[in-house]
Amino acid sequence: MPITSQVDKTKELIIYTLTEELTLGEIQSTIKSFWEAHELMLNALWDARSAKLTNLKSSDMETVAAIVGQYAHRFEERKAGKTAVVASSDLQYGLSRILGTFYEIEDFPTQLKIFREMEEALGWLDQDD
Repeated sequence: MPITSQVDKTKELIIYTLTEELTLGEIQSTIKSFWEAHELMLNALWDARSAKLTNLKSSDMETVAAIVGQYAHRFEERKAGKTAVVASSDLQYGLSRILGTFYEIEDFPTQLKIFREMEEALGWLDQDD
């Protein structure tokens, strides 16, 4: 399974761990599952450090943002929420930054930030803004 999840209800956090070679379809399916959950988590962390994203293109990040946009009716539930991506390779980091640009263009109400280190990402998610 290239994407697994772990929920920490005390922190209102879901952590997705990405491994192996991923397809756009697998990412889409995970995003849909997140937004269609009965109870949304306020914060999400995508750990892409072990993932291979060589099958993904920068244009796929626009598709990912469009999928998130389909759930605008649930944005209010995550208005103060944060999404962190931990990316170790330049490809992972670059694709994640492109996704962040689409988040800004679409003016999504949650924050998205890209990190190279897990500790930094978790620290940011724990901060009260």
